[in-house]
Amino acid sequence: MGRPVRFIHAADLHLDAPFGGVDAQDTRVRDALAASTYHALESLVAVCIERGADFLVISGDVYNQAERRVRSQLAFAKAAATLEHAGIRVFVVHGNHDPSSGWSAGIAMPGNVTVFADDRVERFTVERDGDQICALYGRSYRRSAETSNFASGFKREIGDTVAVGVLHTNVGGRPGYDDYAPCTLDDLRSGGMDYWALGHIHKPEILSEAPFAVYAGCPQGLDPTQSGPRGCFEVTIDGGVVSAEFLPLASIGWHQAEADLTSATRLDDVRDAIAAAVDVALTASPVPMIVRLDLTGRSDVHSMLQAPGALSALVDDARDEALGLEPWAWIDRVRDRTRPAIDIDALRSAEDFTGDVVRLVDDLLVDAEHGAAFVDEVASALLDRVADSTLTPDAADVLTRARDLALDRLLEGDAR
Repeated sequence: MGRPVRFIHAADLHLDAPFGGVDAQDTRVRDALAASTYHALESLVAVCIERGADFLVISGDVYNQAERRVRSQLAFAKAAATLEHAGIRVFVVHGNHDPSSGWSAGIAMPGNVTVFADDRVERFTVERDGDQICALYGRSYRRSAETSNFASGFKREIGDTVAVGVLHTNVGGRPGYDDYAPCTLDDLRSGGMDYWALGHIHKPEILSEAPFAVYAGCPQGLDPTQSGPRGCFEVTIDGGVVSAEFLPLASIGWHQAEADLTSATRLDDVRDAIAAAVDVALTASPVPMIVRLDLTGRSDVHSMLQAPGALSALVDDARDEALGLEPWAWIDRVRDRTRPAIDIDALRSAEDFTGDVVRLVDDLLVDAEHGAAFVDEVASALLDRVADSTLTPDAADVLTRARDLALDRLLEGDAR
């Protein structure tokens, strides 16, 4: 029996993706973010060569936009040329971000790059030492919004020793992702593939083992919601037995956490909590991290954090220290979600204005619809001035924070 078929499955490279919403004031951080998708591509090439892959499969969205930037195309062509020199073929489908109808600079790709057709499921074969070892089936997106079930067109040919399907799709209507090329697991099963190399969902996941269907995820997390390991899969198929090993590729990671300050009594405790969050983020990661932190809990330091510039000074100090670590961390955002150290239960029964405030908010929180309408009415004038349709107040959060602010001032004798 010959040696097994071994290939690398990647997807959603999103070369040159912007990192909007990150407060990267430091030049080193900005440069690292801008280069991160390209570093992931370089790591992907290195993994293919180190692992002796027979070929590389990329399941859509090599580029971040239909109007592909020249820099991105040059980088991909260079990466493919390195793989060609190593004797590794590259099979690609276009996805919703880089449909085949998008603009191209006309940069020639090396001869080892094969792009699947956009009007049908196309089949290609891979040979080793003159023998066919694998057949690959795939279909590209012609437009950004492909809503047809592409999976239904995949049918394994009789005689294929190994068959791999390559598809950019939303299997089962995953929330949070556009329902492009939608299909079900039953649709995938009917195709008869040994392995489905899937793209579109950015979190790596082995969706099924019968058949083996895998989302490679993106090799570099693109925003703070894409925390956790990001990379590709090394797939081995030996005598009909399939295995898939995840390989990390990201050059920067994302970390979101909460720090409970209930027992904090000084601003030094807040500074220590921020530093501890950075330590946790870096302990689990060999690469630099972008950290976001929410400070929570009822605490004596709540009123101290309200002093103008207090929190920003703590964050600036922690940032300087975190950037000096190896690997470094960038504290992108720290939000104060603490509450005053107030005994709400005791005030709830008070026969004064503080008790009235607590009971009023209790009623609004119990009746979620009424509470949301109340917040909308109060906030509408401000939101109209901001003119940002993406801003949607969290009614429960607004009500509890307003209650605590009012109680804090009332109990301190503030007449405002």
